[in-house]
Amino acid sequence: MYDKIYVLVPTYDPSLKFYKVLDNLKDAGFNNVLIVDDGSEDKAIFKNLKDYKIIKHDKNQGKGRALKTGFDYLSSLDILGVITIDDDLQQDISDIKKVVDKFLEDNNVVLGCRTFDKKVPLKRRLSNKFINYLFNLKCKVNISDTQTGLRCFPKKLLKELTNISGDGFEYEMNVLKTLVLKDIPISEVSIKTIYSDEISHYKDISDSYKIVKMLLKK
Repeated sequence: MYDKIYVLVPTYDPSLKFYKVLDNLKDAGFNNVLIVDDGSEDKAIFKNLKDYKIIKHDKNQGKGRALKTGFDYLSSLDILGVITIDDDLQQDISDIKKVVDKFLEDNNVVLGCRTFDKKVPLKRRLSNKFINYLFNLKCKVNISDTQTGLRCFPKKLLKELTNISGDGFEYEMNVLKTLVLKDIPISEVSIKTIYSDEISHYKDISDSYKIVKMLLKK
């Protein structure tokens, strides 16, 4: 069912949850998985993943750059689309399937949008709500989760995605901004909010500042 869909997993020094993410994908029928190792220091975690296509950066360049590396590679393959996911089990496999199923229905960009409940720390909830508000005000749209990493894109957009600016977490916001400005249809699917208290590579203050700074540009 998912033979023409690729799963793109950008990762940097992942925890052992990474293996469970890959197992869940395999069990759900996702046989095409591209891992972009964004300069991880611990190379041993990738040693036994011989059944997966892995592209490695020599040094850490940021999530945006890892995504663009993946999009560039996948743009030349005979596929329908690509879904981007995180490496830490914060996206349930049933929700990953929901997003892909929606994509296969209409071939539009699909976002897996979270509803932030009280399990998520207040600082993170407020940051997400503020950035959502600012983005929607600036772009005159109504996207409920502008920072979701669970996104599905049709193949025809992949080359264009590689040319969008940003190497860090701000890249994903730049992608949304570009899609909105070009009137590219975007669908949403509601997904569960899964929050882990382990260390995140997202730096609340500095990365949020970069995103807000980008949004305030004319």
